[in-house]
Amino acid sequence: MPALTTKVPHMLQKKPLLSVIPLFSMAMVMASAAYGSPLAKTVSGAPTAATASAVSSVTATTASVTASGIPTVVQSTCMACHGMQGIAADGGMFPNLAGQWKPYLLRQLDHFKTHVRADPQSPIMWGMAAPLTAAQMQQVADYFSSQKPASGHVYDPKLVAEGKKLYFGGLPDKHMPACMACHGATLAGLPPYFPRLAGQKRTYVINQLTYFKSGQRVATHKGIMQYVASRLNPKQITALAAYIRSR
Repeated sequence: MPALTTKVPHMLQKKPLLSVIPLFSMAMVMASAAYGSPLAKTVSGAPTAATASAVSSVTATTASVTASGIPTVVQSTCMACHGMQGIAADGGMFPNLAGQWKPYLLRQLDHFKTHVRADPQSPIMWGMAAPLTAAQMQQVADYFSSQKPASGHVYDPKLVAEGKKLYFGGLPDKHMPACMACHGATLAGLPPYFPRLAGQKRTYVINQLTYFKSGQRVATHKGIMQYVASRLNPKQITALAAYIRSR
């Protein structure tokens, strides 16, 4: 099996941990200030007079809700894997979406629709996202971001403790910054690039970190996750997943 090689972002090359973390913090601020995806602008901007009628018609037909107020697209397309309130069944490979940042959800839906996100599990979402209109994507993101996040669960206290140490301390000897530099001390994340992690499914976290490590998942902000995951071994990935699930 060929050795794994990962392109290290120039801002992280041969930098001690203490100098890396401020750079990550700066990246968070810049990302938040500069964000303005075409998709977000398309679905949130007011239509012109010439297209107002058409947009109103499309919205009425493609962004409908059920009698209970749940978006039709969520009930017909999303709930089978992610649950009606955005909390997936235990043990599955599908992530919790409840309480996730709306800009991040929109960004990922756009990446699935355009096949920018192409890790081994992505083809499932390619099919789901393909027929969605911009109005439906906005509706899905609005709905799941407004749901109560999943509560944490501790399966293995020892593993959780190991993951917590990695999350807050990183790996100084490997120049890997602490996860909290981008995802925060409470694991709440920072949109649009850094998602909420608290309470996320262990299997999903393990899979995604493994995909980042192997280079199968790309298109992340400045290649940060590919770099971080390349420093982790399978046991450390499992420990981080256990800690994230516990919060």
